[in-house]
Amino acid sequence: MDKIVKKYDIEEIVTNIMGKLLNKWKTEIKKEILEEVTKERVKMKESYDKKFEMVGRKMDSIEFDNANLLEKNAALHTELRKMKEEIKQIETGVTEGIRMANWNEQYSRKKNINIHNLEERRGEQLIPELLTTLKDKVGIELNKTDIVAMHRIPGKKGFPRPVIVKFVRMENKIAILKKRKDLQKSIEIKIGDDITQKNQGLINRMHLHESITSAWYFNGHVYGTDTDSERHRFDIFDNINQRLKK
Repeated sequence: MDKIVKKYDIEEIVTNIMGKLLNKWKTEIKKEILEEVTKERVKMKESYDKKFEMVGRKMDSIEFDNANLLEKNAALHTELRKMKEEIKQIETGVTEGIRMANWNEQYSRKKNINIHNLEERRGEQLIPELLTTLKDKVGIELNKTDIVAMHRIPGKKGFPRPVIVKFVRMENKIAILKKRKDLQKSIEIKIGDDITQKNQGLINRMHLHESITSAWYFNGHVYGTDTDSERHRFDIFDNINQRLKK
C-alpha cells in the first residue's frame, strides 16, 4: 500500500512539474512569437513608411512638375494668343494696304479708256487717227492737247495690242463712253474703262458665279446684280456668297 501511494505521489509530482514546464514553455514561446511578430511589424511599418515617404516625395515632385507645366502651358497660350492677334493685325494691315493701293491705282486711271481690237499697223499715228475717227464717226471734236498720252500695251498673242488713252479732262472720257456703242459698230472696236487687274479679276469671278446675273465697273467701284435683280457693290477681298447675304 505504501508503495502504491508513493508511486501515485511521484506521478502527481511529475505531472505538476510537467504542467508547470509546459506553461512556462507556452509563455516563453508566446513571448518569442510576439517579439518576432512585433519586430516584423516594426520592419514592415518602417518599410511601408519609407515607401510612402518615397511615394509622397514623388507625388510632390509630380505636382511641382505639373504646376510648372501648367504655368508654361499658360504662358505658351498667352504668347500664342498674342502672336495670333499680331498676325491678324498684320493681315488686316496688308489687306487694307492692298485695297488702298488698288483704289489709288484705279483713281489714277479714272480719265483713261481702253480700246480693244483696234487694227495695228506699222508706223501708225495713234493720236491723230483717233481724233479723226472721233470727228468723222461720232462728231466728237478733240485736240491733241486734250490727250495726255496714247499708246499700246501688251495683250493676247494673235490679237492687236490694246490701246490705252489718258485724257486731260474727265468730260472728254465721258463724251467718248457715251458714244462708244456707235464707235464699236462703225469700226468694230471695243471701248471701256481702264480697270485695274484686281478689279478685273473681281468682275471675272462675279461673271462665273451662279447667283450673279451681271457685273460691271463704274466710277471706281465694282457692282453686280443678283438673281433677284438686287444690286450690290463688291470689294476685291469680298467672299461673293457672304456679300450676297448682306
